[in-house]
Amino acid sequence: MAKALIVISGLVVWGAMLFYCIPHDGHRIQHDLTAQSKAVLSHLSVSSSGLAVDGRDVTLTGYAGTPEVSDGTVRMVQAIWGVRTVNRNILKRPEPPKPVVTQQQADEAAASITGILKLRNVEFYTNSERLTPLGQRTLNQVAEVLAKYRGMPVEIAGHTDSQGDAASNLELSRKRAAAVKQYLIDKGIAGSTLTDAGFGDTKPIASNATAAGRQENRRVEFHTKETN
Repeated sequence: MAKALIVISGLVVWGAMLFYCIPHDGHRIQHDLTAQSKAVLSHLSVSSSGLAVDGRDVTLTGYAGTPEVSDGTVRMVQAIWGVRTVNRNILKRPEPPKPVVTQQQADEAAASITGILKLRNVEFYTNSERLTPLGQRTLNQVAEVLAKYRGMPVEIAGHTDSQGDAASNLELSRKRAAAVKQYLIDKGIAGSTLTDAGFGDTKPIASNATAAGRQENRRVEFHTKETN
């Protein structure tokens, strides 16, 4: 009889421990998994606002940059010790609408840039792609125009006179066009909207027989386009 009482008492104590301790332990586990999951999301630069932990089950919602980031996030959360399942509804963040530039706007930008270049050309040091201070000031004005038409495709074309050999002129024109593109990017114009090309001395707009004509031929042109 005494042994039976001892066994019964033990079962009562054990049941009480389960009743009081397991819910508390479950709460601690949930708290720990929440903290660890937030740490993973923070490391991946993913917002934790869509994180929900129910016991050992984790639910992720919200946006991630790419499907690869989404998959990687789930794998890293699943790797946390104690996580049983990961339910996800992580979507790719919607792309912002592309800017629309009409042909009329592209023409307006071209007219503004032409007006700037009539006052002073984009100048470089002799036989170099390095911009002079005056050339930089000219491009500062061009950048102001392009900033008004965000997303507008622009081709930057470099040209030289016929002095020197054709191969060297072609290479110099390419380098100068690339230097102009980089300068505009540094001024905040999106590089994805800019293309550059060099044509050397193949497209003169004046006679290379005179100094004035050669000066006109040493130039940078900007060809603006509407967006499709």
